[in-house]
Amino acid sequence: MDLLPRTGDSGGRAGCEHVPAATPTPQSDRCQECGSDFNLRLCATCGHVGCCESQAGDARAHALASDHPVIYQMPADSGFIWCYAERRYVG
Repeated sequence: MDLLPRTGDSGGRAGCEHVPAATPTPQSDRCQECGSDFNLRLCATCGHVGCCESQAGDARAHALASDHPVIYQMPADSGFIWCYAERRYVG
């Protein structure tokens, strides 16, 4: 697992208690449900890869069904971080 630089609190968690300290390895290079390779999101908890809400919304469905509230825009080291629990961007 790689650590991503975070802004915000001293714990390096982008000012959100839901953001894990380490980034999981993506389980796939495309959406694990529909196969899309466009606008992918990475589950910060388990590494599930899903498509964004402008497509089938598989990343959001996974996050809500699994109680894994944080997703990264892929590639995870250069995109935004969204927390569904706080309903906001956190990094």
